[in-house]
Amino acid sequence: MLITMLLTSCGDKVTSGPGTAEPTPNSASSASSPVTGGGTVACVDWARFETPQDQYDKASVVLIGKSVSRAGETTIYGSEATTHLVEVEQVLKGNPGEGDLRITSMPPTCTGGETYPDGDPLDTAERVIIFATKQRGEWFTHTPAQGVLPFPQGAEIPFH
Repeated sequence: MLITMLLTSCGDKVTSGPGTAEPTPNSASSASSPVTGGGTVACVDWARFETPQDQYDKASVVLIGKSVSRAGETTIYGSEATTHLVEVEQVLKGNPGEGDLRITSMPPTCTGGETYPDGDPLDTAERVIIFATKQRGEWFTHTPAQGVLPFPQGAEIPFH
């Protein structure tokens, strides 16, 4: 998948620091930023997956788990993002390592300063399926809208 990103300068320059991730093949194209006075911003137009099977096929890691606590913040595409400590129940794809995992909820970009306008998908104590990719040594949900699926006890896995 081709990645295109437009960086627009809206004021003071934002500098990258530790934890800043680069675009991945999971993002598609970009648009200019509606954010004013905020700095260099990347507006990412996220890939949309037709089915959970498509999400599974494109993710580096897929697991069943639940967030047990917040574990900090990081910056990606000029947006702040919340990192969670996830208790891993079962790994369905990939090799994320042993034990609990730090995963950051990929934020939508160019939201006018609100990090998660529809809520942080990992800010739940409920059991979920997480589709993740690794960027610069850190795990992120696949996309803001399609990185987490509710997965209550007794539910069937929606892919193979």
